[in-house]
Amino acid sequence: MSYMKAVLVGLGNFGSGWYKRLKRHAGVQEICVVETNPTLRETIDPGTPFYLNLEEAIQSERPDFVINVTPPHIHTAINEIAFAHNLPVLCEKPISNDIRDAQYIVSQAEQKNIPFMISENYRFFAPVRKAKELLDMGIIGPLSSVHIEFDRYHVVSIPYFGKMANGLLEDVTIHHFDMIRYFTGQEAVKVFAINSNPPGSWTETTTIHLTAWLELDGGTIVDYHGSMMAKGKQTEWYGDWRFEGAEGAIVITSNRVQLMKDGKDEEVYTFDGVGQMLSLDEFLAALKERREPRPSGSDYLKSQSLVHAAGVSSRMGKIVTVEEALREM
Repeated sequence: MSYMKAVLVGLGNFGSGWYKRLKRHAGVQEICVVETNPTLRETIDPGTPFYLNLEEAIQSERPDFVINVTPPHIHTAINEIAFAHNLPVLCEKPISNDIRDAQYIVSQAEQKNIPFMISENYRFFAPVRKAKELLDMGIIGPLSSVHIEFDRYHVVSIPYFGKMANGLLEDVTIHHFDMIRYFTGQEAVKVFAINSNPPGSWTETTTIHLTAWLELDGGTIVDYHGSMMAKGKQTEWYGDWRFEGAEGAIVITSNRVQLMKDGKDEEVYTFDGVGQMLSLDEFLAALKERREPRPSGSDYLKSQSLVHAAGVSSRMGKIVTVEEALREM
């Protein structure tokens, strides 16, 4: 597994960044590209093999793995082709726009024992990893509550965003809900959510303001506020977090992690200028070590199921369990 050839599928909104990442990554020796828009060939090096469909690329190039950076509604079709050739896949989130589709493609990867990872890069920010380390140490005792604030003013021009029922929840909060599971090691049991567009919203086609309450299976309570129309303080994309435990608190704010006891700082960790790990690093390491990548498709499906439950709760206007929300499909 020392020599690795990647096939990158999609050169659109995120694909160009992935192309540059793959070109400079020490673990990737060769790249070929699949893109249905031939004019985008001009955006990559002329020597890079370029194909209009994935089947042809696989037959000609014999890649070792697939990077799926197509729009969400295309994900399943690309993943199915890769799985038919037993190729590991690193796929941009979400698994699919449709929760049933997501369940199906995860089951396919599991049945065929094919490595399938979702590129959930928020887990790899340095402050996030430090806070996770402290939580795993049990340094603040049993966890009682988690408070999350996400505030950005961010206008999204990508066409698929406006077609989502709840753009913030499905495209951004999915990261934060995944982080809840990552940080706590607990799964959500109940959720109450309100998706809305208060005055000042820059869109009328989807919702970009969210208030949510979650109860986790370990008894921890989570409250979440998210907005993509905030005019005040702007948080980092991973948000501001406060973890309250029986013996202290951990606070994440803008490249800074505070360990607090009795309302005072005990330790402060700063990460200005510190780079983050890449989801690609984890994916390649998992392939090399022949283990399941993190987050795997089956793990990430639980995060996507929580997003689905929040959407159902908002639509029904009441607290729902994740289990009953999955029956509302």
